[in-house]
Amino acid sequence: MNSDDARPMHTEAITATGLTKWFGEGDTRKIAVNGVTLVAHFGEMLFIGGPSGSGKTTMLSMISGFLRLNAGQVMVKGADIWTLNNDQLADFRLNTIGFVFQDYHLFPRLTNQRTAQNLQMEQLTASVQLIKALGGGWDTPPETAAAIR
Repeated sequence: MNSDDARPMHTEAITATGLTKWFGEGDTRKIAVNGVTLVAHFGEMLFIGGPSGSGKTTMLSMISGFLRLNAGQVMVKGADIWTLNNDQLADFRLNTIGFVFQDYHLFPRLTNQRTAQNLQMEQLTASVQLIKALGGGWDTPPETAAAIR
């Protein structure tokens, strides 16, 4: 078990305050997200809903480090992600953030079956990493590996 798994449920994983994002300038400026605050705790599952065009994807893109915000702050695991340099931000995106799109049609050649296979592979990779971290290996009996998971 790594240190992230041992955190109490009330520990804040993400704290986003005053998130603001606009597109365009002057008379054509459109505010997509205006002063949003969000707190997500380790072990908590959140659902973000709203009508099309309400800023859900824009907000998630700012929290995940993909879209630079115009105002506000995003803290993930206690670190302000928008103070990271480009290499650190790329590492953050690679090792901390993941997306599962609600509509696989974003990728025309990606079928539901392929999406499920990719998710299964991610779970398998994570399980192997966990078994290795706990001192197991490929010769670990299946019942032990299942108990570790």
